[in-house]
Amino acid sequence: MNAVRRIPQRMIGLIAVAVVLVILAAVALWAVFGRTGPTKITTYFDKTVGIYEGSEVRVLGVKVGKVDSVTPRGEDVEVLLSVDGDVELPADVEAFQITPSVVPDRYIQLAPAYSGGEKLSDDATLGRDRTHVPVEIDTLYGSMSELSRSLGEDGANSEGAVTAFVETMAENLGGNGEVLGEALGELSDAASVLADSSGDIGETVRGLSIFAGTLADHDADMRRFNAQMSTFNSFLADEREDLAAAVEELSAALGDIAWFVRDNREMMDANIEGLGVITETVAGRYDELRESIALMPLAIANLINSYDAGAGVLQMRVNFPELQDPLVEGCQMLNMGKMGPGLEEFEALKRQAAPLIEHCEEIAGQITDGVKTPMLNLPFGIMSGDNLQRDPMPGAVPGNPSPRWEVTD
Repeated sequence: MNAVRRIPQRMIGLIAVAVVLVILAAVALWAVFGRTGPTKITTYFDKTVGIYEGSEVRVLGVKVGKVDSVTPRGEDVEVLLSVDGDVELPADVEAFQITPSVVPDRYIQLAPAYSGGEKLSDDATLGRDRTHVPVEIDTLYGSMSELSRSLGEDGANSEGAVTAFVETMAENLGGNGEVLGEALGELSDAASVLADSSGDIGETVRGLSIFAGTLADHDADMRRFNAQMSTFNSFLADEREDLAAAVEELSAALGDIAWFVRDNREMMDANIEGLGVITETVAGRYDELRESIALMPLAIANLINSYDAGAGVLQMRVNFPELQDPLVEGCQMLNMGKMGPGLEEFEALKRQAAPLIEHCEEIAGQITDGVKTPMLNLPFGIMSGDNLQRDPMPGAVPGNPSPRWEVTD
């Protein structure tokens, strides 16, 4: 059995010393390289009463640094702050001078506290737009003194006006404290509602401004409209009895119409369906109707101009367009689609008859080409297609007036 070799006591002591030295070296390295240096912030105030080198810098009331220096710079005072390196500040932080008591023992408060987002960089500068100074107590006392003098015997109360106002208010408010409190509470609620609806109120005010501007621009028209409305109202007032009687009769007539519709519902349904067919037919003949309406004034004018007052006769000749080329018109009679425009069954007949109609018109043209002549003058315009408007008559063509209507000087 081998004996266990014992470690010398001197070796154990050397190992312990080495461990202690390693720990001390680690602590020293952390102290030199691990700790974060202080954050330097340069601030500018319009004045610094009670702020000195060494004054505290706080965040949320907790000391996080100190004032390094206070240096006047013309109209500003430069205050250099040192904040602990492990304290994070937001990029939009601002500096406030805080007076905890009447005795001017002040400190610098940085707010708001960091809660996330972009951080304030080292060596940042806060201008006067981001620093705040409290009102001095002597300035406050001076303002109160000035207000007291303004309301005193040498000011507004020189003739007792302020005293009378206070006495009157005391009499009016006496015993109305509860009512006044409720009114103030309701006014506070109304102010909150208005604040929440400020955007809508702003849009409403802008809309009213535009409306008022429009009314101002049309002031004359509005006055004329008001005058006409006044006349109309006067007319209605004078005809009140007649209007009442007319409304009463209209009510009775509407009742009769309701009974008539109820008793003749089936007949009206049939009439409406028939009216639908007529409407479809009119829609299918839209082009012809439009052309007829456009030519109707010209036809009436030609009829008037054709009357010979001296002879008492109409100098005109009746032409039927269908007879100008009767064979071609006869071919068109094969077009069954005209019997029901817009209806699918008649449209199918039209498509089927299209080749037959085309062949018929070709044959008709070959027949009539040998007999049509510009000199042909048959009654009712038969075979007169080539003669239309060949010899313009007075009044039929613009720029060709009748000699009877010439104006002489």
